[in-house]
Amino acid sequence: MKWLSLLLLVMLILHPLSAQANSLEHALTACRAEQNALKRLVCYDDIHLTNKAELPAAVSGTTSDPRANAADVKGASTAQPDAAAAKAKDSASERFGLEHQRQPEQASELSFIVSKISYNNRKELVVEFDNGQVWRQQGSGHYPIAVGEQHQIKRGMLGGFNLSNARNNRTIRVQRER
Repeated sequence: MKWLSLLLLVMLILHPLSAQANSLEHALTACRAEQNALKRLVCYDDIHLTNKAELPAAVSGTTSDPRANAADVKGASTAQPDAAAAKAKDSASERFGLEHQRQPEQASELSFIVSKISYNNRKELVVEFDNGQVWRQQGSGHYPIAVGEQHQIKRGMLGGFNLSNARNNRTIRVQRER
């Protein structure tokens, strides 16, 4: 009689687990059959969330709130972070991904008057402006320029700079030497 009751008890315990495994297998098969990638991902997420909700907290060893688990692991006694840390986190998350964009205080274009023109050993144009800045051409294209003319230095792509003039429609890429 003991064996029969023990066998009955084991079957009662294992029956819900096998039913859960069958339902999980059925749900995974349904997700695999989905052709749309986004819908398939949502299907897998739903399976994960439903299976996580079905597990009791005592068996899984965790609660459904990951923040509560982190507080338990760290041994934190306070549930609310201080206001300064929250504000710093918010400002960091607001700036995330915007590092490459120009800052509003930076000028995008400056105008100078040419004071000296020369060429280096590679026959690249070297221009000195009235404020003492020296800019060197990157590349080998021809650019018409004369002493006393006003030219603009504009910010280009990927941190580069371009030298241009309103008189002609040419632009060359330049790099600041001094």
